[in-house]
Amino acid sequence: MADTLNVYKDGELIKSEDYVDGKVTITIDGLEANTNYSKGAYQVSRKNENGESSKVDVPAFKTKPIAVTGVTVTPETATVEVGGTTKISNSVVPSTATNKKVSYSTSDEAVATVTNSGTVTGVSEGEATITVTTEDGNKTATSAVTVNAATE
Repeated sequence: MADTLNVYKDGELIKSEDYVDGKVTITIDGLEANTNYSKGAYQVSRKNENGESSKVDVPAFKTKPIAVTGVTVTPETATVEVGGTTKISNSVVPSTATNKKVSYSTSDEAVATVTNSGTVTGVSEGEATITVTTEDGNKTATSAVTVNAATE
């Protein structure tokens, strides 16, 4: 019988892997990203033909964050009247990214302004580019906005 490393959570066996050349690597699924786990949240034991050792607490650890790899905007083009508003929404990729914070900016505040929530207001006739930028990774996407004269 090969030596096996057993991993426990709350006294329940959640994963086992055999040692190879005196080493073992175990991946635990279902952990939250960018999260601190206290000492003893998990325990390990070694099992072989002689039986199983006592469980030992795993030291405190922190999981890694999930990095942003991109961002998209909807719609990619929009039209609004002077004084009118439209909404630009964003989608951070991957959807499981730890930090999904974004900021919005406009290429020309004299034509269109944009709030931190993506609401675009037409100021004067013309074209402006609205850019969304992720806080994590500085990824960007743009929406081309055309501002037309208000119809009366």
